[in-house]
Amino acid sequence: MACLETFLTVLTGGKMEEEFISGFCRTKNAGNTVCCEYSLAQGSRKLEFMDCLYEKCIHKGACEIYKEAHRLEQEN
Repeated sequence: MACLETFLTVLTGGKMEEEFISGFCRTKNAGNTVCCEYSLAQGSRKLEFMDCLYEKCIHKGACEIYKEAHRLEQEN
């Protein structure tokens, strides 16, 4: 993950934030804490990475962790 973080930091000009979101994961059928990385540019945040493979998750539509990650993307 360090290589990915370095790549994202260089790609976004060095301005990144991490958020850790905890909630219930239906795929794991257990609680889960997900690290989310956001790039910062011109006062906005963009979700760059979530360490739970949400792109392929069959429960993405109902996932509260996914929804919270995108809600945080909209906050300034």
